[in-house]
Amino acid sequence: MGLPRLGFVFPLAFIRRTLVALLLCSLASTAAAKPKVLASIKPLALIAQEVAGGHADIDTLLPVTASAHDYPLKMSDHRRLRDADLVLWVGAELESFLARPLASLPAQQVLTTYGLGDLFWPELDNHDHAHTSRDNQHQHTSGDPHIWLDPRNAAVIARALAERLTQIAPESGAQFTLNAERFSQSLVELDAQLLKQLAPVKPLGFAVYHEGYSHFVSHYGLHQLAYVTFTPERRPGAKHLQELRDVLAKEGRCVFLEPYHNSSSLEEMAHSLGLNIGMLDPVGNEQVSSYRMLMEQLGQSFLRCLADSADSGAANH
Repeated sequence: MGLPRLGFVFPLAFIRRTLVALLLCSLASTAAAKPKVLASIKPLALIAQEVAGGHADIDTLLPVTASAHDYPLKMSDHRRLRDADLVLWVGAELESFLARPLASLPAQQVLTTYGLGDLFWPELDNHDHAHTSRDNQHQHTSGDPHIWLDPRNAAVIARALAERLTQIAPESGAQFTLNAERFSQSLVELDAQLLKQLAPVKPLGFAVYHEGYSHFVSHYGLHQLAYVTFTPERRPGAKHLQELRDVLAKEGRCVFLEPYHNSSSLEEMAHSLGLNIGMLDPVGNEQVSSYRMLMEQLGQSFLRCLADSADSGAANH
């Protein structure tokens, strides 16, 4: 007995459309399979972009105008944390508001950069704040968490991220590793450039708004005299401000403010002492599109304020 004849034959055009649809679905599935990395702050996102190179989707949790020290998480933020394949953050030393939410996630879903073993830390001898008052001094039981402000640490973070992303998406592992190494090599050039640019202003004294630049200051041998407050949210006392004024009157050249923080008292002090006023942004504004740009802008901010003070000092003599 022969096989029964099929009652319906699919048109060739239908088959073609079906195959195309299946191919598109396959491509969409492949694209959707890219790891989703959620960085807590922009500097980490900039490093992650260098490592991902289009093979992972990078997003940033905090807007650049928000403080990493104290940020109120929204319900949508909690969803973003849960949905990410990897959350990249510094650690509770900086983003304390993230400690509890991240503790509920699987360990392999979180990369804490503050705990990386190869990080470089500031030399305390080159970062003397002896002139600041005791009640405004933070007990340095741990290092400055603004670790990305040393290019060598950016390289450490990039390599650790490449390793973790390779575990999540092995098919792109070779590219992640290559991107991290290329980025690390570019940082050697950036570091040499900054060392050369900042060399002429190394002995010139300055104060910063908050204690967040020790990685940059120590690595490039700059002469920070004091800071106004340990964190932007902490108001300095009258005694501390008077001691700060005394120090700046003796050997200060420049006072650095920060965007998004009210520092009118420091600005008034600088004007009364005839000091230059500069602006430092350790995170980067919306226009900063790469880690290199972030660091170059920071270097230029130091250079402009301190070099101008040196020029004006020479003119007065």
